[in-house]
Amino acid sequence: MPALPFFAAALAVAAGFLVLGAASGRRVRSAAAFGLAGRSATATGVSGTLLGALVGGASTVGTAELAYQHGLSACWFTVGGGLGCLVLGLWLAGPLRRSALETIPQFLEAQYGRPVGLVVLASSSLGTFLSVVAQLIAGAALLRALAPIDPLAAGSLVVLLTVGFAAAGGLKSFAALGQTKIALLYAVALCCAGAAWRQGSTPGRLWEALPHATFFDPIGLGWADASAATSLVVGVLCTQIYVQAVFSAADERTARRGALISAALMPPLGALGIWVGLSMRATGQVVPPAQVLPAFLQLAFPAPVAGALWAVLLLTVVGTAAGLALGMATNLSRDLPALRSESPWPARLAFLALVLAAALLSLGRQTPILAWSYLAMGLRGAGTFFPFLLAILRPGLLPGRWALASSLLGLAATLAWPLGNLGGEPLFAGLLVSGICTGAGTMASPASRPRLGGSP
Repeated sequence: MPALPFFAAALAVAAGFLVLGAASGRRVRSAAAFGLAGRSATATGVSGTLLGALVGGASTVGTAELAYQHGLSACWFTVGGGLGCLVLGLWLAGPLRRSALETIPQFLEAQYGRPVGLVVLASSSLGTFLSVVAQLIAGAALLRALAPIDPLAAGSLVVLLTVGFAAAGGLKSFAALGQTKIALLYAVALCCAGAAWRQGSTPGRLWEALPHATFFDPIGLGWADASAATSLVVGVLCTQIYVQAVFSAADERTARRGALISAALMPPLGALGIWVGLSMRATGQVVPPAQVLPAFLQLAFPAPVAGALWAVLLLTVVGTAAGLALGMATNLSRDLPALRSESPWPARLAFLALVLAAALLSLGRQTPILAWSYLAMGLRGAGTFFPFLLAILRPGLLPGRWALASSLLGLAATLAWPLGNLGGEPLFAGLLVSGICTGAGTMASPASRPRLGGSP
């Protein structure tokens, strides 16, 4: 069990985040300010929201775990997220911000009709909720790995930190904490790289010490690598909180810059987990794979430093949970007429209710449920991805009835795939079915037929 200075430093970092979150949200008094930061976010604010919600347990602890087991294949989590942000910044951020809307269901409803908006709201809400549950389980497990904490106490602390990220000021608080979180993560990355170098785990030494075929092949896991990258790209483009960051920008140029900044910043963070995982493997340390990164911190740094760095890792997990819950609360409070209000309180109460419900569902679970994470990504993206892309890039091309079929059947395939024990990724099954419907709809659309008789 770590020493008292470790816990004291960790507690100080966590308390600092709670104070910053409360202070940054003091002047939030409207729904627009809570959900979209008053549409005045800077490029760094957009990036803080994107990365604050995107960089979580999989990008840090999960990357170190996979690198310890399989080497460079671990890069695809952060590379995929960076690619998603790149696509968002280059092609989609401008049209999305220009729409002056608040949510993905609103955007699709305006293009295809109310039924499509409701299907996307249902699939997005369910998928996001499962992701919040998985993040809370990961946070509680990270706490209990250090000390024999009661599951209820561990879960309560994780909930407190999650609520502190966004309950007071919504997107404004979350953006400020997201920027701080990413800055601290880069500090952790530099500290860990320096510690690994001092221990002799230089790139050259790692190359000499480890089998090349296992640890230095970036596509060593084959389809699993493709799945990781695809999941991240689809997730960035179809999850409310990431698109919400674009909607919150002061203007189109700011939205694009924020997304592109995120694209540049995310992949280097993966180097932290990969370097640590390879270093722990090369030096012969035997630890449970999921505890590689926390174990490295305790081995490489004095207790107060290790405690502070560990707290940053915990905050990356709960920060992602907070961002996902905030996006879902925005969906519910803006897309359901019964909750729509100019006051921020419906969104605040929805956020609190979602976090508490996810916490109750996560109690008693010791490890993240990876199947839930894959299913959650499929639910959020499989039936939404293709209709959403066409609504942005080629509005009017896909008829509403075909968009509804694409959304409904993509969602159904994603749900049926794991229930039928068919193997593979539910996301790919849903994307295939949704893509077939979208392709058929575009070919049947009058807008796709060539004009006859010259100019219109």
